[in-house]
Amino acid sequence: MLKYRPALPSDARMIVDLHVSMSQNTYAHILPEAYLKDVLPAEKQELWQTRCAVLPSPDHLIIIACDGTEIAGFCCFVFNEETEFGTYLHNLYVSPVFQGKGVAKTLLREALSTFENWRKDLPVHLVAFAKNIPATAVYDRLGGSVIERREVTRAGNPGVELVRYQWPTAHDLLDKLAA
Repeated sequence: MLKYRPALPSDARMIVDLHVSMSQNTYAHILPEAYLKDVLPAEKQELWQTRCAVLPSPDHLIIIACDGTEIAGFCCFVFNEETEFGTYLHNLYVSPVFQGKGVAKTLLREALSTFENWRKDLPVHLVAFAKNIPATAVYDRLGGSVIERREVTRAGNPGVELVRYQWPTAHDLLDKLAA
């Protein structure tokens, strides 16, 4: 049985491993192989070591789903980035073994339910690769509106199209997750 809880500093390694493996598989048709193999692992190691160093944090909320001592998935809301669009869902990853079983929805519900009331009144947004059809299909089913499309280049890689999804409030996303 899965347990959902806020991340602990000791969870950083599991989060990095899942983030890297999922990114390498999911984005293989989107991002260059050399980037995924040689650059991405160090980027994610630095990101999660920093984020998990001090938990809980006023800057972000990380919720994980655990199956015993293994991580089944995680989500991370960042409170101080791109605030003009509302609260930023920066990461949502579920291990392939647990996909299609409601883990992502439960992670989001668990996280959103901890928001203070004023934060629940704000929009929620995320950015996804336009070519990540499985993810964009989920966000479409959850009633997210595409409010922005843009091409970005990172680390000298070819440009990729990103889409920004937004929900009017966290309450609206919670309602869609409950439906």
